[in-house]
Amino acid sequence: MLTLGEIKGVGEATLKKLKELDIRSVFELFSFLPSRYIDLSEPISVLEAAPGQLVLLEGRVERISSVSNREKRAFSVTFCDLKSNGKVRFKATFYNLPYMHDSFEVGQKYRLLAKLTNDPGTLNVVNPQMERLDKLAKLSAGIYTQYPLRGVMGQTAFKNIMYAALDGVKGGAYQGSMGKVNADIASAFEAAHRPHSAEKALEALDKLAAIDTAIALSIYKKLSKNTVLPRKVFYKNLNSVILDYIKALPFEVTPSQLSAMTDIKNSLESDECMSRIISGDVGSGKTVVGFFALYAAATSGRQAVLMAPTEVLATQHMRSYVPILERLGVKCALLTSSTPSAAKEEIYRGLASGEISCAIGTQSLISDAVKYKDLCLAVIDEQHKFGVNERKTLEDKGAVDILSMTATPIPRSMALTFYDDIAISYIKKREEATTNVKTSVIEDPEDGVRKIIEALEQGRQAFVVCPSIVDAEGFDISSVESFMRDHGAKLANFGVAALHGKLNNEQKLQAMTDFASGKLGVLVATTVVEVGVDTLASEILILNADRFGLASLHQLRGRVGRDGSEAHCYLQSVSKSENAMKRLDALVKSNDGQYLAELDLQMRGGGDFIGTKQSGVGVTPIFGLRVNSHILGMAKRYSLETLSALSLAELTALTRRGESRVRQFIEGVKKVTLNS
Repeated sequence: MLTLGEIKGVGEATLKKLKELDIRSVFELFSFLPSRYIDLSEPISVLEAAPGQLVLLEGRVERISSVSNREKRAFSVTFCDLKSNGKVRFKATFYNLPYMHDSFEVGQKYRLLAKLTNDPGTLNVVNPQMERLDKLAKLSAGIYTQYPLRGVMGQTAFKNIMYAALDGVKGGAYQGSMGKVNADIASAFEAAHRPHSAEKALEALDKLAAIDTAIALSIYKKLSKNTVLPRKVFYKNLNSVILDYIKALPFEVTPSQLSAMTDIKNSLESDECMSRIISGDVGSGKTVVGFFALYAAATSGRQAVLMAPTEVLATQHMRSYVPILERLGVKCALLTSSTPSAAKEEIYRGLASGEISCAIGTQSLISDAVKYKDLCLAVIDEQHKFGVNERKTLEDKGAVDILSMTATPIPRSMALTFYDDIAISYIKKREEATTNVKTSVIEDPEDGVRKIIEALEQGRQAFVVCPSIVDAEGFDISSVESFMRDHGAKLANFGVAALHGKLNNEQKLQAMTDFASGKLGVLVATTVVEVGVDTLASEILILNADRFGLASLHQLRGRVGRDGSEAHCYLQSVSKSENAMKRLDALVKSNDGQYLAELDLQMRGGGDFIGTKQSGVGVTPIFGLRVNSHILGMAKRYSLETLSALSLAELTALTRRGESRVRQFIEGVKKVTLNS
């Protein structure tokens, strides 16, 4: 097996540089994928280039400055952009290259490969690679690969090492299933690092992402089979429990709600512990189904908890549904960080003794101070807001049966690929909760404020959602702080308050209570209002909407028009990004959460050769590539057709990563899918 030290041109100094890039083996060298591909036959207009982006330009020399010895022997050349109808100019500055000055003549045409600088209001490049248009050689055809080298070494030097390594492993023998996988990876590496076309490069990256995902998926499924828990907790008379619960409700359940309750009953009667998700769009009535699970545990003489991501939501659940359980003889308690100390101690005693059957709350439910006498079941509301650790803590405290709820519909391709080990019940929206929200995109925030004020004057209520709490230097985004500063006085007569994560729980609860009661007309908030809060608001203005994912925008829109009356969602954005405009247009045209979830997953991971390597839990464990629905489909097939015969040890060897990294990836993909 070839080592880094055996690659032509790699000595001790180069090995140190490669180590700085976290490259310690030939496999890690090949896994260091390009961050960008540029088609050298297709220059673009300088107006299409983003600051910091490496681009291919063409220009005619208009003016040449003299050499300045005071600043790194610099000089500049002003070009007329040939791809902008001769109406746009850009400047190329050359540092420490005085010998090039006399080679330029006004009227000459050049092709340049360079990064646009970040100087606002300017179109500048620095020390470009360039060739005259009538003498093109290296910049005439093919695909230019750019690597994220962070200045550790030059692009050309790194590519020479990469190509020598690729040549050094050619013709390797690949036999058996593992050999087939290694051969597939090797051919994808070759195409990714030495692509014949941009299309082939992206095909190679998709193939690597699919293989990477397939390996992780295969490991995950083998691990999941080893962790299925046989049932040791049994429930009583669940058929009559459903009937009693339905009779106690002040409304009629929908067929899909009844179907979900039946799914839960069947899971609780099965030979294995329950791991089920209730997936339903905003307003579909998931919570009443979740409370059925609590009732099922309580009637069997055991304990259950419902954990919500915010105190506002936990309090809302307590107010809306606990009276139903208490009429059925079930004693419940609300436990959050703002529960008074004396009340907390009483709740602790009630949970430890078994006197309290059901607890509703936040992460306070899993604090070390809480001891349960016989906890067997947990309902996790908006499960993507919690991590694996919270679920594990609930299980350690006795919750062998887990029911998760999400208002973000799970894309079918994601469900079929990653949720084989978890049962999913889908709930359709109640007919009386059919959304009647009209969505539109606006550019000027002032237009949105005017529309909000018009609605307030008619006695309506409104949300204003900002992407951040405070202003951030260098980022032109709206914050709660700046909105209140600029518009708070205009809204004061209608009653306005802020709601965000930096407020204490009492302040958050007071703001939501005042808004829900009609005391306030406007709530200026961050996405803390995204999750499950019921109000009678009819208007929502989302500032810098292009900075939110489709799922979040759909959730936020679900905060208004919850009684079925006409409502309005204004998406404010000045972005001209194709991806952002496509997302916002989809929201304008559709209120179908399932459709939007599928579209969101399809769109993720694309983008004109830009940003193929990403950071975060949403990327594959080996190559750090993003996952979309197309890649999931490829991964599913590859897992079944190529990897099914491999053992857990062989699969783990292929990843060059431990099992925990694979679990993190799978859980991360699930979380990102629901929370982006």
